[in-house]
Amino acid sequence: MARTVETFVVGGILKMRKAGLGGPFADVGLVSTYQQAHETNQLRIENTRTPLGGTFDKLDRVTSMTLALFFREFNSLNLANLLWADISDVPSAAVVDEVAIVQIGKTTMLAKMPLEIDTVVDDETGLVEFDEDIDYKMTGSGIEVLEGSALATAIGADLDYKVKVDYTCAAYDEIEALTNSGEEWEILFEGANAVGTKKRVNNLYFRCKFGIAQSLDWISVEDFMGLQSTCEVLADDTRIGAGISQYMKVMKEKAVA
Repeated sequence: MARTVETFVVGGILKMRKAGLGGPFADVGLVSTYQQAHETNQLRIENTRTPLGGTFDKLDRVTSMTLALFFREFNSLNLANLLWADISDVPSAAVVDEVAIVQIGKTTMLAKMPLEIDTVVDDETGLVEFDEDIDYKMTGSGIEVLEGSALATAIGADLDYKVKVDYTCAAYDEIEALTNSGEEWEILFEGANAVGTKKRVNNLYFRCKFGIAQSLDWISVEDFMGLQSTCEVLADDTRIGAGISQYMKVMKEKAVA
């Protein structure tokens, strides 16, 4: 019987769902690095029955199983996991009569992320309307008063000059960092082998908890950015029985004879 060649060059998709809840898995996007590691603690007793020494017996105990993951897509789920954060969905909506203090050449952050500015008027009378890109410009978070404009003239030396802003906010995720101690996730890797048997492999980790990011880069113009993370695989004590792992299982497709 001919031997099956099982070399491997594997790519695949990483997916997650909340641990213990069932339901479908969500694709987390491109992952450049996915590495499983194990730490052990060794108990060893020296052989003193002979002057030549050696080991009489030993026991290796696994102290942890971890996954090192390098996420390459900046999605909210990945970011929330690395910041121990909660996510709120903010829909696009009209905001009316939001009062804001403005100063010349400075950015006034609005309560919500603006998509477009409808009107800006003085707060005192509501009768003086200011024009976008003439009196002010919209920024990523709000409005900025342009120097030499009619709005700048109205402000003068007043550090408490107020305007009312009508605008439409963008649809966005609001991610509040450090609001929990880390969610627990079930992680599924669906892999495909390009060589050897050219078959599939599915790895399933039952309970995983991400550590908070040690650092997080927010600016890069030289290369594609990524989110480096590590999670620990925890025991799932609902899985019991001989030969049943509480940590993970590998489902490796067989080559057809």
